[in-house]
Amino acid sequence: MRTSSDSPTLRADVLIVGAGPVGLMLANLLAGHGVRTLVIERNQATVREPRAVTLDDESLRTLQSAGLAEAVVRDLVLGYGVQYFSWRGKPFASIQPTRQEYGYPKRNAFNQPRLERTLCEGLARFEEDARVLFGHALESFDDEGEGEGDGVRCRVRGPAGELRVEARWLVGCDGARSRVRELCGIRLQGDTHPERWLIVDLAERTSSLRHTQTFCDPLRPAIRLPGPHGTLRYEFMLHPGEDDAFALDEARFRGWMAARHPEDRALPLVRKAVYTFHARVAERWRHGRVLLAGDAAHLTPPFAGQGLNSGLRDAANLAWKLAAVTRWGLPEELVDSYETERRPHAQALIRMALRIGAFMQPKSRAGAAAMQTLLRVACLVPPLRDYVLQLRFKPRPRLRDGWFELHQPLDRPACRPELLPQPMVDLPDRSLCRLDELLGTGFAVIGWDSPAFRAQARSLAPPGVPLRVVALRRAREDFLSFAANPELAQARDGSGALDAFLDALQAEALVLRPDRYWSRVVPIGELGAASARAPLFLNSIESTP
Repeated sequence: MRTSSDSPTLRADVLIVGAGPVGLMLANLLAGHGVRTLVIERNQATVREPRAVTLDDESLRTLQSAGLAEAVVRDLVLGYGVQYFSWRGKPFASIQPTRQEYGYPKRNAFNQPRLERTLCEGLARFEEDARVLFGHALESFDDEGEGEGDGVRCRVRGPAGELRVEARWLVGCDGARSRVRELCGIRLQGDTHPERWLIVDLAERTSSLRHTQTFCDPLRPAIRLPGPHGTLRYEFMLHPGEDDAFALDEARFRGWMAARHPEDRALPLVRKAVYTFHARVAERWRHGRVLLAGDAAHLTPPFAGQGLNSGLRDAANLAWKLAAVTRWGLPEELVDSYETERRPHAQALIRMALRIGAFMQPKSRAGAAAMQTLLRVACLVPPLRDYVLQLRFKPRPRLRDGWFELHQPLDRPACRPELLPQPMVDLPDRSLCRLDELLGTGFAVIGWDSPAFRAQARSLAPPGVPLRVVALRRAREDFLSFAANPELAQARDGSGALDAFLDALQAEALVLRPDRYWSRVVPIGELGAASARAPLFLNSIESTP
């Protein structure tokens, strides 16, 4: 991070406003790509109280790409499920996904203060490429335009007075009441819902049960969520006319807890708060060289545990694109694909959360009985049971439009990119690792091992980008060559997940973006002709039908 010697001015490639999980994740990813990053946060430190409580498998994969998954996993309850109870207090359904298609369990309970601390500590690895200034608030900015060398000039207020920051890009990760969004004049679209919920965070739980319990009782819908290190959260829906004073009365809510689990009644209180949930999306996510991410861009109801996870997906999508335009020579139009790619999936998750919320908040016992009977019956049909138990109703991480070449297999409709599975793969020395450990943090080309693939793989990727090449063996095959090759890695997926993924695309090779979506498919038999088409990657973003 460069500082002018004769004025209080800091210069960076990217200024991030907000040191919550999304801003800190984005900073770690950017600094890992060598992008000079400054984070400012108006508060004096990271949060000290629990807030979000669920990390999904995609978020852990993003933490893996930042080199922090191992540290974060130590503070998680991995792979928890959800048990549903009827209005009579009887269990009627259980969701306990076992698939780990992206390398990690689907649901994982975490503690936000610990996560933010780990993310902050992660930035210390990058010396001058990353810096966090707490107690500093953005006051205003001037966007100098889109030309070469232009950027954003910001006025920041800190303990020592005004500070100026010059950055090529500004990213607002400053939450639901985003100052950045306000300064851009961007409105939120959608609804704020009338239902209010009480959150109660506790410590030193005595029950070893690791699964969430959801009580679908119209008299008092409630959720019990065990967390790491003995923490526990209760959430209770409030009814019209129940004000904050009513809900925050400790004797009252401890009675509600005792009705569900008597042993929880006397646990030490950490936090209590009343919140209203939102289902809203910013009308646009880019304003010149200013971008929005996380809650500044979209607000998700809490019922699916996807609000923070959507923000971390924003960080994974945006980080490599900012690295590409500031460090790798790709055109700045690439940044336009950020909102194009992320908005539809964020909106789909909001819709899913609203559907789950309707199920969790029945308006009457008759309605509760009808919905719960329907779910019981569905679980008697194996395909429907698998759809529910394995969370297959969750919108898949797939791109409709954006930065990729549309692929049309011979006998199928056009395919659009989705997140690559991450199996454990065998290496020639018989060791095992997660696939992304071989792919690195930049672009990658993977494909079936052959002399043609080895000769041409590097020519398939955009010029000038960091690149890894991985030659794959099918699940039924063994390694024939064991010699170390610095130009490529060899791997075999014994599970067959990669075989199925490439075969579904009729692909001989894939070009993978740093966020692990494919951006280009090389069809079987076309490897020799594909290399001549590499410059297509430098075309402007096209919206595909």
